[in-house]
Amino acid sequence: MSVADTVRSLRNIIDLLGASTESFSTAELATPVQGIAVESSKISSGFIFVALPGEHTHGAHFVADALSRGAIALITDEEGARISSVQIPLLKIENTREMVGTLSSFVYGDPSASMQVVAVTGTNGKTTVTSLLEYFWNESGISAGVIGTLGARYYAQGKLVSLPTARTTPESCELQAELALMRDAGVKAVAMEVSSHALSLHRVDGIHFKLALFTNLSQDHLDFHHTMDEYFLAKSKLFTSNFSECALINIDDPYGKRLFANCDISSISISTSVGDWQLSLSDLQLTSPSGKRHIFDSPLVGDFNQMNAAMALVAFAQTGGDMEEGIELLRRFPGVPGRLEQVGTGSPLVLVDYAHTPDAVTRVLASLRTHTRGRIIAVLGCGGDRDPLKRPAMGRALQEGADLAIATSDNPRSEDPAAILAAMCGENFKGLQILDRREAISCAISQATDVDLVLIAGKGHEQGQEVDGVITPFDDREVALEMLAKRGRS
Repeated sequence: MSVADTVRSLRNIIDLLGASTESFSTAELATPVQGIAVESSKISSGFIFVALPGEHTHGAHFVADALSRGAIALITDEEGARISSVQIPLLKIENTREMVGTLSSFVYGDPSASMQVVAVTGTNGKTTVTSLLEYFWNESGISAGVIGTLGARYYAQGKLVSLPTARTTPESCELQAELALMRDAGVKAVAMEVSSHALSLHRVDGIHFKLALFTNLSQDHLDFHHTMDEYFLAKSKLFTSNFSECALINIDDPYGKRLFANCDISSISISTSVGDWQLSLSDLQLTSPSGKRHIFDSPLVGDFNQMNAAMALVAFAQTGGDMEEGIELLRRFPGVPGRLEQVGTGSPLVLVDYAHTPDAVTRVLASLRTHTRGRIIAVLGCGGDRDPLKRPAMGRALQEGADLAIATSDNPRSEDPAAILAAMCGENFKGLQILDRREAISCAISQATDVDLVLIAGKGHEQGQEVDGVITPFDDREVALEMLAKRGRS
């Protein structure tokens, strides 16, 4: 099935929404719908424009732009209808955001129903798990796609197709369109990162998940959710029959244990002690619910990454893969961009990582202790316009885990970088404060001996730095290589 096989008419859309057709002509009702978008800049000919209320302005203010790009109908709420003055069919409904996912799925022919879609949620580990799962599927002959922090990608006729995304989980209309493209290209399985924002804002409504994974939960996004309980409840929505058939949950995490105890769908637990699947970190042994033992060799660094690998292996097996084949493939896994990615030849060992929560920083620094004979020198900043409550905890995690802590800037966005740094470090910070990130990375590498380890954390794979709405090229990996080369150590 393809989009062309399931083209909907405007009448179909009106019927789905339960609206009246009385004010529309026969010709209007027969108009084919080619797509749907909530941003006017993403409208193409034959698209429906859904104008949503926004944080700063209503989408209805952009109707003229949508019309100029070929919009054939407008769906909006009462406020949007008052703002708009259009000569195209207008459907007025309440709770517009809540219906966009379901409507988008309908417009694009319910693409997730034709594939095995696996959701991965949690504060940390989503990108690693989805990347592993995508790799296992593709290498074992199952055509696969992935959607997440690193964008969306899949293979079509042997060529890699990459679709950059602005969010971990795209808006529902973009998400359904991407799934439809993958379906039409013959993709059979998709690994998707699902954020708490996506669940709260209905971005994954209308998607059928074969399996949902829960990695862990720690402080993040409290600027949006306000409390850890609200954050947890947002994640928990994924583990209901509204979205998912079954679940794999890490019960070493206290929130995972709580989720597993109250999950209303078929659930499997994984743990380093008492789960259905048990992971022994000392010898990397994974024991199945039936008692079968699997020993694996992982190229990934850190105990937390061994749990990520184990979860990906179990998910692979749950979706029809062979566990032993997955274990063999894991040995050759090339790694994930910006996730403990090595830069240079290893003298000193320089790693770039995306760790940007207090728990992630604590875990990664603890895991690296056994990987160096020398000191750990760590560079870290906090992003602007994001959860300010975690900044002091980030500073504590940095100085507690590193032998030389260097606090710096991340993406300050609209905030004052110096103010962010002050909130992160407080009055008794035991380390260096270097506001310029390039200078901070240079300092870390110049301070390192051949046996030391340098961790540059927070931005990972990102290739730009955002200051006052302007993104300038900045890649921690390239800057580190440049600094190593200057010292003849690349």
